[in-house]
Amino acid sequence: MTKSRHVVIGTAGHVDHGKTSLVLALTGIDADRLAEEKRRGITIVNGYAHFDLGGGERASVIDVPGHERFIRHMLAGSGAVDLALLVVAADDGVMPQTIEHLHILRLLGVRRAVVALTKCDLAPDEEWLALVEEDLRVLTDGVFDSPPPVVRVSSLTGQGVEELSATLREAALAVPPKRLQGRFRLPADRVFSMTGFGTVVTGSLLEGSVSAGTPAVLYPSEVEAKIRQVQVHSQTVAEARPGQRTALNLANLAPEDVRRGDVLATPGSLSLTMMLDADFRMLAETFFRKPVEIKNGRLVKLHLAAREITAKMVLINRDSLRPGEEAFVQFRLTETFVARKGDRFVVRIPSPALTVGGGEILDAAPLKRRRKPETAAIFETKRKGEHMARVELAVQERPGRFETFADVVKRSDLDKAKARLEANVLVDKGRLVFLAADIYVHQNEMSHLTEKITALLAERHRQNPFKAGVSSEEIRTKLMPAAPMAAATALFNLLVDKKKIVREGGLVRLSTFEPKVDERDNQYLSLLESAYLSYGFAPLASSAVCPESEPDPARRRKAAFATLVRQGQLVYLDDLYHMHKDSFEKAFALFSDLSAHGPVELGPFRDALNTSRKVALALLETFERQGLALKSGPGRLPRKS
Repeated sequence: MTKSRHVVIGTAGHVDHGKTSLVLALTGIDADRLAEEKRRGITIVNGYAHFDLGGGERASVIDVPGHERFIRHMLAGSGAVDLALLVVAADDGVMPQTIEHLHILRLLGVRRAVVALTKCDLAPDEEWLALVEEDLRVLTDGVFDSPPPVVRVSSLTGQGVEELSATLREAALAVPPKRLQGRFRLPADRVFSMTGFGTVVTGSLLEGSVSAGTPAVLYPSEVEAKIRQVQVHSQTVAEARPGQRTALNLANLAPEDVRRGDVLATPGSLSLTMMLDADFRMLAETFFRKPVEIKNGRLVKLHLAAREITAKMVLINRDSLRPGEEAFVQFRLTETFVARKGDRFVVRIPSPALTVGGGEILDAAPLKRRRKPETAAIFETKRKGEHMARVELAVQERPGRFETFADVVKRSDLDKAKARLEANVLVDKGRLVFLAADIYVHQNEMSHLTEKITALLAERHRQNPFKAGVSSEEIRTKLMPAAPMAAATALFNLLVDKKKIVREGGLVRLSTFEPKVDERDNQYLSLLESAYLSYGFAPLASSAVCPESEPDPARRRKAAFATLVRQGQLVYLDDLYHMHKDSFEKAFALFSDLSAHGPVELGPFRDALNTSRKVALALLETFERQGLALKSGPGRLPRKS
């Protein structure tokens, strides 16, 4: 896993404080591209530019609207911001959108900023400028990791532009490089069609790398997307990396197939969900003009990456929230979406239109939460983010589903290697049990299944003491229907190893249980054994064997087969055939004699026994299974003792 330095700079600030003019002065690019923006002199939708950092590196610049009616565009642009350029006009000073944008940046986890005090040529005097600067220092205190530098500028006269450029460059180069992972994710904040190219989707690449031909899926529609071309800052590139403003030319999707906020990502890397678990903090009381309270079950507008979704807000550990308070919440979405653990979000209420708080996603594919005391403990585990605890919880929370390891990887939000390491440590600690087919179950579930299986067998033994057991398929279907056969078989084998159960002839019984046999059963056992003695090396299919004069074959057949296998009189070859032990031993002796001339192949062995190919193959495979023989090239040899 390599690291890559690509920085996104996002503007923030009140309407008409000169954000777009400042971007033009810094980059030479006019980020207002719409005719209406030119006519009205305000930014309506996000604009984009690039800022040279030197050494061939460029930072992406997102110019967001300042007017309160366009706040959702600002939120869409802020999801990937590494460095904020807070713009405040010297003649106006701090205004309502200044404060709101600042809070949104904090909620979205933006920890670095530079402040541009614009329109300094319009300031009344030096004393006024000093007062505005002091207001800004108070306003930004504690919001960012360190107090942001304040630079006085005028886009009109050019005052301070070079100083701001140098300050911005220094701050951008101090942003830690992003980790480059295999999976990529890009929320679409613009979708349009270009003549000769087709559909183009743009957004800030949140993670991973993407190039032409990279496999991709559009979420939440889960439609396969074919990436034909990749551009960064209007230039075709071989690969886009995290933090870069990226345009993807899609070959098989029309613009109307892609909604703003849809996510292009690595196939299988995201799970569709109608719920999100989160850690939520309400803004401080000083932000609100009048008292605001969020009650359990309130409908809110959830802003996640470039999407705005109406959601029901379920408070897990309290009934209501007041300004400055924090709570675990589950958002019940009104539409299917995708997210990842660690994503930041902002919550607004529609009436009055206010940003009320935000926080961090703890689980992007949770179960429906009940407001119980133990639920808060689950959220706490998710918030702490300890890798081992996340893996254990990912398995423990889905009892009875027998999901694959790939599902555990997605829910724990770890890479495969790390998740596997933690899962195997949990197996060593006895917290998880590894079954076949790459499936883990929690020890609690294993104990629960063991109790259910033993209880079912005990009840069946009580109801029918003459029956040799219950079919393993019946147990699987009744008690663990989601378990694939390989997983169920592995679970039964574990219980056999622990001497909890015995498996014979496809039937399962408790290890402490012995079927009762009455006189008629004894008579039937004798008839069945005699039949198999007469078959020799050519037994009938087991399902066709039914001794004459048996008055009640349906009740005794399976029990009799299982009893004779348990007593050692019959040998189970496979689901088709049994053979009497005497014939089985003679067959193995003949196999051993033939091996004196080299590995015994199927054809000669069949001919020597004068039996069918199926029976001969079943015998050879049984020799192997019992450890009597082993493969040698195209044939088999007796295993040396």
